[in-house]
Amino acid sequence: MHVSMTINQKPHEGNVEPRMLLVDFLRDDLGLTGTKIGCDTGQCGSCTIMLNGISVKSCTMLAVQAAGGDIGTIEGVAHAGTLTTLQEGFWERHGLQCGFCTPGMVMSLTDLLQHNPRPTEAEIRRGLEGNLCRCTGYQNVIKAVQYAVEKTNSLVHMIIDTPGKAFYERQVRYLIAGNPDALVEDNYHEDAVVASFDWTVRGHAALKEHFRNYMRWVQIKEVVTTEKFTESENSVSFEATVRTNRGTVRVYDVFMLKDGKVSYHFTGVK
Repeated sequence: MHVSMTINQKPHEGNVEPRMLLVDFLRDDLGLTGTKIGCDTGQCGSCTIMLNGISVKSCTMLAVQAAGGDIGTIEGVAHAGTLTTLQEGFWERHGLQCGFCTPGMVMSLTDLLQHNPRPTEAEIRRGLEGNLCRCTGYQNVIKAVQYAVEKTNSLVHMIIDTPGKAFYERQVRYLIAGNPDALVEDNYHEDAVVASFDWTVRGHAALKEHFRNYMRWVQIKEVVTTEKFTESENSVSFEATVRTNRGTVRVYDVFMLKDGKVSYHFTGVK
């Protein structure tokens, strides 16, 4: 029989025997061997994949049953070679040993986090009920999920590891003082020098003039005046005044800056 389906966001098709299991089609015909075969009876969970947004055990399905479906395997979880926070959690919290069960666990837990972004420990354990491990155990896997939950829901992650990064780099990481004179006065040191390949600027008056000219040159329409900046071992806090030509600046779906006083506290900073 001829089947076609989307796998890891790419179209695939082929001819299969009516009795061919989906796991065999993925591994043998398409070479997606990250999906493991452990028990062949649907008990161990090593063959878990995503089908139409739900985790299923591919050794319990025929390939023809997945025709027209949208499939995700472990090979498609990472984006552009970058681990997801869940995969990173397995690494950081030592959630794997031999690794045979890991692909199935990652797929089951990916399903869990998609439907429940902030699971309790009990909910994580229920999400793992269909996945067996014989060497590492489960406690570090639970810690891996908790790591992913904490990082994914932190504002630092939303700004740095999501499309909000563009705003972060433009407005927060490179904070530009709205008052260049105050910038110099508040941060001046007698050894302070602004240098380029062919010029240097030093001294109160020269530095103030340099920053005034810079602000005119870049034609800033949105100004963030940093008034307080505090950095600790794992957090950053700042207070600022925002002035824009629109009254508000929307940062994707992360947060909205309005003209006036703003303050943010970022945790989980390394």
